[in-house]
Amino acid sequence: MTEPVRLAILGCGAITRSEHIPAVIAHPGVQLVALVDTDPARADALIQNRGLSCKAVADYREVLGQVDAVLNALPNHLHVSSNLDCLGAGKHVLCEKPLAITAAEARSCTEFAAAKKLVLAVGMNRRFAASHCLLKLVISEGLLGSIQDYDFQYGGAFDWRSASGFYFDRAKAGGGALVDFGVHMLDSVIDWFGPVTGFDYQDDDWGSGVEANFFLGVKHTGRFGDTEGQLRISRTFGLKNRILVRGSEASAEISVHDPEVVVIHRRIGGAAVSQTLRLEKIAGGSSYWRQLDNFVQSIQHGTQPEVDGWQAVRVLELIENCYAHKRRIEEPWAEAGSETGPESRLEAGAEGSGGKQAAAHEART
Repeated sequence: MTEPVRLAILGCGAITRSEHIPAVIAHPGVQLVALVDTDPARADALIQNRGLSCKAVADYREVLGQVDAVLNALPNHLHVSSNLDCLGAGKHVLCEKPLAITAAEARSCTEFAAAKKLVLAVGMNRRFAASHCLLKLVISEGLLGSIQDYDFQYGGAFDWRSASGFYFDRAKAGGGALVDFGVHMLDSVIDWFGPVTGFDYQDDDWGSGVEANFFLGVKHTGRFGDTEGQLRISRTFGLKNRILVRGSEASAEISVHDPEVVVIHRRIGGAAVSQTLRLEKIAGGSSYWRQLDNFVQSIQHGTQPEVDGWQAVRVLELIENCYAHKRRIEEPWAEAGSETGPESRLEAGAEGSGGKQAAAHEART
């Protein structure tokens, strides 16, 4: 294909409004044909507010004959059925994470796309941040020395303005913080350090809800040997919101809120110094634009996308394994008469739940 890719966006929630629409508008290789939402008034309002020339429809099946591809930003539990419908109609699919709410469903989408010889890309925009490939270069070039471990934290009060609220329903979301942002973290660290071969997972879902906090200690076996790491997410209070990779000679840090640079920390002549690295040339203005561009290039040239369905299957299998072998985070403040506050206890617990426990379970991924 050399003509613009005719695209429909399924779902007009917060991520479509804030990220996907600006990326589509800015991409010269995409023609937006339709916005699809069960609430047509929401789609119409978005079209009017952004000055778009596409149509608004309530059912994506109405426009499958008019497009080459779809961007699926529906709630999680609707991904698999709509993905299969669109693939069955011969359309390429870029699906927001997670690809499905179970690994088996993700596998069925991936196998079907392969059989139809269609592109199935998964929305992991953080793969397209400059810092992701920069950290790979830093580690590969030995700037940190031998890798010791890493600590990845993301936390703050939940404030995402979801249009549907499906995040709080396990049947619709597939889980809580681990499925929501944890998929980004796991996708990144597996790409950097290799497959997870052992883990220790704790969360606070109390056996029936969706977790707002989790600790995950992991062990990777990859091209840098065995690497241990710790991942933490909180939807209730602030954490450091960065990944820190420690090596024998230096450490590297990426801020969640500044994902275009990598900061190297080292000592020179006994003095602590920091060095900020950034790519001189990088296409597009946002990671969502680069993700969309990779999807378009994959369609036009018949190549594999940066993040395909098989990579999503691998991450979902690990998440299911974590849920199957979870331990409950200690929450002594929930006990009668406790004077311990949740923030201090969770932070203290996190400091003690790292890589030393990573081999507690064999990860079947």
